[in-house]
Amino acid sequence: MEKISITKDQLRKFLVIYQGLHYPKTFNGYSGIKEFVKRVGCLQYDPLNVVGRNIDLILQSRIENYEPNMLKKLMYEDRELIDGWDKMMSIYCTEDWAYFERVRNRKKSELKELLKRRNSSEAITNVDFIKGYIAENGACLPSKIDLGGAKCGSWGHGKLSSAAMDYMFNIGILGVKEKKNVQRVYDLIENLLPKEILQMKDPFDSDRSFYKWYFKRRIGSIGVYWDRNGGGWLGHFVSEKQLRSEILQELCDEGELLKVEVEGVKENFYIRAEDSHMLAELEQNFDKKVTFLAPLDNLLWDRKLVKDIFDFEYSWEVYVPVSKRKYGYYVLPVLYGDKIIARFEPEVHRGDAPLVIKNWWWEDKEAVTDEVISEVIDCFTRFCRFLKSSGLSDESYKVIS
Repeated sequence: MEKISITKDQLRKFLVIYQGLHYPKTFNGYSGIKEFVKRVGCLQYDPLNVVGRNIDLILQSRIENYEPNMLKKLMYEDRELIDGWDKMMSIYCTEDWAYFERVRNRKKSELKELLKRRNSSEAITNVDFIKGYIAENGACLPSKIDLGGAKCGSWGHGKLSSAAMDYMFNIGILGVKEKKNVQRVYDLIENLLPKEILQMKDPFDSDRSFYKWYFKRRIGSIGVYWDRNGGGWLGHFVSEKQLRSEILQELCDEGELLKVEVEGVKENFYIRAEDSHMLAELEQNFDKKVTFLAPLDNLLWDRKLVKDIFDFEYSWEVYVPVSKRKYGYYVLPVLYGDKIIARFEPEVHRGDAPLVIKNWWWEDKEAVTDEVISEVIDCFTRFCRFLKSSGLSDESYKVIS
């Protein structure tokens, strides 16, 4: 069985190139967005919007002149991409819909148990009523249907209609027609997806064949990844360590995956066979530019991996009490070439107001040169264009330097 040996420096460079974070850019325009999502499988969704939503931050770092309306068009007009459960709530290619039948079935069992624990199982009894309501009245927000309150305590859905429609969405009866801010407007899935997609049969003849597809796909979400519990293995099926180890070994035996040995790291890594040619192309130089990373960027899914390979400790502290935060509420890592050199906390930005940087932390202040500062400013110019901001505030320049 073939095993590839590389250094940490080589792995770091590979991950940056594979993820499309280098210059010149690999992915461009609408087709580039879809190509990138197809390469990595899914992008994790999060509704928080400080300087853009997580998915928009992921795409602005990879797609030249990216605008959020580009993703909106691909999702809610062209239906090339779709909301769904994968690595947590995510978006993925619509053509993968049939492949996710087992994920939806697992989610169905999980939600039934969750609703039972919250004394809200009544939500499920309203499925047919909601289907009929939407068939007659069209797509709607959950607030348009009054089924009473859900008994879920201080968290979870406050309305039975919200709980019921979320359940129906996760099992594939409803889809998202559009979003109003972060609220989903639901429609019957048959009104949203092409017949040829909906009529596709489950392509897998066994659970085992599905596992092989799904686990291999998750390796591709990062590019090269290890068989160690961590953020990259969150989600149904892939989080089961014993099953995962068995499947990864079978994929290696079949030549679908190759093992990668990284100097100085005891764990074995894996790469999809079809991506291995990129390891042979690492001698090619790319322009050293600065890029701002999303908090839930695929590159950052596994914090231990980021620490071991990039020597960068990162924790997303949005849910950490203020008194216990080391850095700030919404902090973005700063990539320069293939190294993470800083992090910063922006103020909430809206409209065309100047972008305000609340705090900036260099990893190694002594290594900062005029060239690095210049690249940071250039990146902020691009970032402000993405935000449609009038530019960086005067005080922010002082914070950075």
